[in-house]
Amino acid sequence: MATFWDRVRIYLNSPTVVDLAQMLGVKRTTLSSWIHNNRRPPLDTLLKISELTGVSIAQLELGHDTVYDDEVGENPVAYRREIDEMIGALAEDELRLLRQLIPYLKNPPQKEDA
Repeated sequence: MATFWDRVRIYLNSPTVVDLAQMLGVKRTTLSSWIHNNRRPPLDTLLKISELTGVSIAQLELGHDTVYDDEVGENPVAYRREIDEMIGALAEDELRLLRQLIPYLKNPPQKEDA
């Protein structure tokens, strides 16, 4: 089963640790530690990975999108409970970042047609 970091490498065409560290703006040793210990990066780096790969964080994490709109509609209480549990596990700095992201998620900038 592919790990989070395996999927990141696949989506980014298997860059080396050095290349990936440069893409993410982190030290090679920091990235190596995350990969070796199968740890997730801070949220800002995770968002950058999602942006670079063009896939959702859920897809990076689990290999597929875990929640579809239909599922949310079928069981919104369970969905909210799952989100509450995830939020409860966040560190204080991650909570601050999430608080900043919520207005953006509610009103994302409109993409211009090319």
